[in-house]
Amino acid sequence: MADPRFDRGAFETRLRTRTAGRHLLARAEVESTNDVAWEALAQGLPDGTTVVADAQTRGRGRSGRSWRTEPGKGLALSILLHAGCAPTPGAAGGRGAIPLAAGLALARALERLGVRADLKWPNDLLIGGRKVAGILCESRRSAASGDAIDAVVIGAGVNVEEARSDFPDALADSATSLAIEGCDAAREAVAAEFLNALEPLWNELEEGDPAAVLAAWRERASFWGRAVRVRTPAGDVTGVATGLDPAGGLVLECEGSAVTVFAGDLDLAGAPEAG
Repeated sequence: MADPRFDRGAFETRLRTRTAGRHLLARAEVESTNDVAWEALAQGLPDGTTVVADAQTRGRGRSGRSWRTEPGKGLALSILLHAGCAPTPGAAGGRGAIPLAAGLALARALERLGVRADLKWPNDLLIGGRKVAGILCESRRSAASGDAIDAVVIGAGVNVEEARSDFPDALADSATSLAIEGCDAAREAVAAEFLNALEPLWNELEEGDPAAVLAAWRERASFWGRAVRVRTPAGDVTGVATGLDPAGGLVLECEGSAVTVFAGDLDLAGAPEAG
């Protein structure tokens, strides 16, 4: 098996967390870093165990889609977190705030590295309208915990060192990377800064009140007041994006009524300004 190219020393030098990333599993190739993180839970590895891989063969995004990682250039990272707080009332047992917290953490991390990224509900980061990163959160419960979440795996895929030629034709107009945007940060720096930003936000969620995290996400996002379309399992919902509900759902104004959407793909392309 090949040795991973991820530089542990460079990563650890930049890491400022108490638990996140302190136990690191670096791999040259895996099917999915999220799967390896779940295996770490089964093996009893500690809270904050983090998995990074140079390449994924079956990386996944939301709704069963695949996530492409250019070997040695993109960052594929997953972190295992043990949940101790009661679930927040609302969507999907209170999981709605978790991907928002992760996206906010990644946006703050990239800003520390000199790049401003826009947040797209619920889990994407864009630069100039092109996708630079995505978040996939998964959770599990045990029979003993009832409705409470026992553990969460947060997966992040970030295009870091890719050139335009590294993207397939189908993604050429919709994807970008930090390198394309003029940022020379390495994968190790992106990983460390993401965990540095994520740990305090996760601690806020663990205290049982996501209000501050959601307020920070709302302030950071830039599509409020715009007409948007959300593709949901039940069909498309079109309206003006007005805010988030207390569980992280997206609130739309639709023909005079407020509609809250808890899952779906937000389409900003060509959405006219409201007013």
